[in-house]
Amino acid sequence: MKPLSNADNKTFSFQNDDKDIVCTPEKKPTNTKLYVHSLIGIAIMVVFQFLPAMGGITPIGMKMVGAFLGMVYLWSLVDTMWPSLLGLIFMGFSGFAGEGAEGMINTMLNAFGQHTVLLTLFCMVLFGALYESGCTNYIANWFLTRKIITGRPYVFVGIFYAACYLLSTLISPISSLLVMWPIALSLMEELKIELCDKFWPYFFVGMFFVSTIGQPLFPFMGAQLIVVSAFQSMSGTPVPYGQYMALNLIMCFILTLVYILILKYIIRPDVSKLKAVDAEKIAAQNTLPPMNLQQKAFLIMLPVYIVLLLMPSFLPKTFPLVSTLSTLGPLGVTIVFVIFFSIIRFGSGPFLNFKEVAYGQLSWGIYFMIAAAVYGANGLSADATGVKTFLLSALNPILGGRSEMAFVAIMFTVALIITNFANNAAMAVVLMPVILAFSEQMNINPMPVAMGVGMMVFVAMLTPAASPHAGMMHGRKDIYTTGDIMRIGFPQCIATLIFYIFLGYPLAKLLFA
Repeated sequence: MKPLSNADNKTFSFQNDDKDIVCTPEKKPTNTKLYVHSLIGIAIMVVFQFLPAMGGITPIGMKMVGAFLGMVYLWSLVDTMWPSLLGLIFMGFSGFAGEGAEGMINTMLNAFGQHTVLLTLFCMVLFGALYESGCTNYIANWFLTRKIITGRPYVFVGIFYAACYLLSTLISPISSLLVMWPIALSLMEELKIELCDKFWPYFFVGMFFVSTIGQPLFPFMGAQLIVVSAFQSMSGTPVPYGQYMALNLIMCFILTLVYILILKYIIRPDVSKLKAVDAEKIAAQNTLPPMNLQQKAFLIMLPVYIVLLLMPSFLPKTFPLVSTLSTLGPLGVTIVFVIFFSIIRFGSGPFLNFKEVAYGQLSWGIYFMIAAAVYGANGLSADATGVKTFLLSALNPILGGRSEMAFVAIMFTVALIITNFANNAAMAVVLMPVILAFSEQMNINPMPVAMGVGMMVFVAMLTPAASPHAGMMHGRKDIYTTGDIMRIGFPQCIATLIFYIFLGYPLAKLLFA
């Protein structure tokens, strides 16, 4: 079962025996709306260039704030690529990196010369090769052919969700859904489970929920890299990858387990038809050719790559290998893997054809957004802009004098609300100066709060604007209704918020101590 796409990239279809399942993404805004939103975003950037200093924000700070706010608006409602470039142009005019042409050159060099931006580029290629080689189909097939699922409905649900989670973490929630949707629909048809069955909406909304909360697992790739990098650049404190990943893994496991238990013991839909699930039958119906050498190599690469990135966090740097890995860092390790797979040949070409993979898998919007967001975050946190002083003064009546848990609850709640209406990572970056300023005032470690917010901004599913994959979900009227999404998704979001406040945050404090 392999995804196919038409020439204009407007629909995605999957061949399932002799039946096509068509997936249509969310309806795009009209050109008129795009022009209106574009003008508003540009106007924000322009107006702030001429506003006087206020509330402790310096003249340079006003220009930087205007450029950043304009980008956030445009990222959320128009596009990610050109608004990022335009924002950098306005930041170059601000004088933050110097005056005149020198300031513009410094802005671009500092933005695109960041470690984060280069890491994004090479991670997209390395992990994109995993998708291009067809490994994702084998990963999904492996999960769904485990004998333990035979005749066990809720074990099947758990295994299916685990496959969704893994594919989401490795590639993206969109890729996870595009691979798993047709498999799920094919199974539902075969088992004669219909839209009117109580189990149907709970299964599919849960499938989306698991995919979206799994997205930020790896802090060295994707939009979550923006959040981690913004915190690191603003605070000057590196985020330990092992502890970060442990937080996501533990919380996602708990949230998924609780959802399945609620489904089994409280919602109690009729799952008798699922008892007919047979792993051997699924394997027979979804036969894949034996894995070739290229696919095996990429699947072996995954655990090796992750272990190599995590080793400097746990082993003494006196070990020669650990010392080398510390020197290379995540960027160097990633480039070494790209070089290795570019040298090794498979048939008439290399295991990793950089040009072909980059053509299909490089998300330029994410690339430019990371460059602009992290550079803008540095500006918002710098003393030269005065933004921290302004935030402390403006938000002190709301956040000042609160207990630690009240502060955490407010920040997590704000993150959950705004992420369902605007760009996920951008919202976390906006909140980062607030977290740092008030954590310092309250004398608490900002990392657990920041990483908790970094997880919460990816719980985005209640509106089409919440994320690209949320737009896809809302567009699948053949699977979900808006009522299903709100009726099931809203309690999921609230439960996630409560779990992160009372369990996730204490766990983060322990992990990041």
